[in-house]
Amino acid sequence: MTQRNHLQSILVGCFLAGMLITVGCSDGAQQDRASEGTHGAEGDEARGDKSHDEGVVELTGTKAAAAGIETVVVARAGLPAQLATTGQVDFNQDRLAHVSPRIPGRVHEVRARLGQRVRRGEILAMLDSIELGRAKAEYLQAKAREQLTRENLAREEGLYADRISSEKEMLMAKAAHIEADAELRSVEETLHLYGLSENEVASVTYENPGRSLFPIRAPLSGKIVEKHVTVGELVTPERNLFSLADLSEVWVWIDIYERDLQQVHLDDEVDVRVDAYPGREFSGTVSYLSDRVDLDTRRLRARIDVANQEEHLRPGMFARVEITDPHEGGGGTLEPVLVVPDAALQRDGDATIVFVDLGDRRYERREVETGRKSGNSVEVIEGLAPGETIVSAGAFFLKSEFAKDELGEGHGH
Repeated sequence: MTQRNHLQSILVGCFLAGMLITVGCSDGAQQDRASEGTHGAEGDEARGDKSHDEGVVELTGTKAAAAGIETVVVARAGLPAQLATTGQVDFNQDRLAHVSPRIPGRVHEVRARLGQRVRRGEILAMLDSIELGRAKAEYLQAKAREQLTRENLAREEGLYADRISSEKEMLMAKAAHIEADAELRSVEETLHLYGLSENEVASVTYENPGRSLFPIRAPLSGKIVEKHVTVGELVTPERNLFSLADLSEVWVWIDIYERDLQQVHLDDEVDVRVDAYPGREFSGTVSYLSDRVDLDTRRLRARIDVANQEEHLRPGMFARVEITDPHEGGGGTLEPVLVVPDAALQRDGDATIVFVDLGDRRYERREVETGRKSGNSVEVIEGLAPGETIVSAGAFFLKSEFAKDELGEGHGH
């Protein structure tokens, strides 16, 4: 009996010990899971801005959205050459006029103002010219003489027909009329050379009190960009009274180095920028290439025609010019090369870098070697392969985050 009680006591003790071990293991597992969960959340937050892989930045969803990340697949494309240089805006000399009087005179009236737009033929000023008055007087005399000889010829021809006058008298009257007519035409031509139209010449009479007044007219439609005349002063044909310019098209002059000449051709497309209008591009074409290279600078002059309907470009402005050369053998390449958007490239010290999208908001910093640039596209010589996906927008944000990781600040965000 005593032995059986002892055996029962042993079995009860084993059962109780087993229960205690089970409970202890369960509590330990729960504590381990709780501890692991806490450390996991902290790890995720710490991993939010920094990868355990060297050269890789990993962002949280919130930061990725704030960065405005956009990507593009790297591909091959033909890349025309592009030459960047500087130049200066100038008047289109084919649409510029310097207005001078054709005869000396004193300024009687000035009608045009500096900056005013005028039409072709519009009167800019009036001169009082003694020489013009004398020419008009000669015209009136020649006109009267021509009329008199014409009437005399008609009378002599009638008398000759009636056998009243001799042939000699008729021929003399005819010669006198021819001479008077030639003199009249000569005087008329002089008035036309002075700038008078047919109607203005026809209106010259003895009763006209303004015979000596002479109009200065606009030779083309445009804007008055220079004015050098005041009422009362004496002016001569050598004097420039006004300068008129049509600014709807301007010229931009550039200098091209001899080594870059193969990249510039007539009719090449050009983008022009000026400091006065940042972000604005003006389109033009190469219209002239000098036939001579300057011996001192080893450069030649080239001219670009630029449309300027809004007249934003003003002569004298400094301009930045980019010439796109689509011609084969002009320094560009028509064979497909690896190209990326200019916005994808970032400078990091002496290196040029891009960020390759690895997926799951992970981005690898990659150094690349670049070649030619055309527009917003840049050739990549080394560092990328076709088909890789790179960041085209938000790369600067990634560079900043990568710099924080390098300084050991990644766990603080």
